[in-house]
Amino acid sequence: MQIIYDESIPANDQPLVMTRGDHERVEMHLRQDEQRHYTLFAFAGDHRRPARTQQQGPYHCLDQANGARRAIAAALRTQGYRVSDDVHPVWCLEAQRCINALRDAHQQFPVSYKFDPKDVYLDW
Repeated sequence: MQIIYDESIPANDQPLVMTRGDHERVEMHLRQDEQRHYTLFAFAGDHRRPARTQQQGPYHCLDQANGARRAIAAALRTQGYRVSDDVHPVWCLEAQRCINALRDAHQQFPVSYKFDPKDVYLDW
């Protein structure tokens, strides 16, 4: 199966809403943390509350996060979802709760995402 990336998906940090039928919905939200890294949150369910939540990241720039979002949207299209520009996102508060929880976890358990070439073990 070949996935075609759709350039019509906006390359910004606005929520992306995809629907299938009258009751299935996926919302993807990009949020920036205190280190200016992006995390992609995806919520799926009916129109009332998300039944599933997934997160990916951190991405070091908006282009990387949008690339991941675009790839996920392309995969969802092969499953019958369509981008719904006329539908407003309803799970923005859920996304904000998730990024706040992630910020709290980062404060409690700090992790460095910086790459240092000395951290790579070369066995040759």
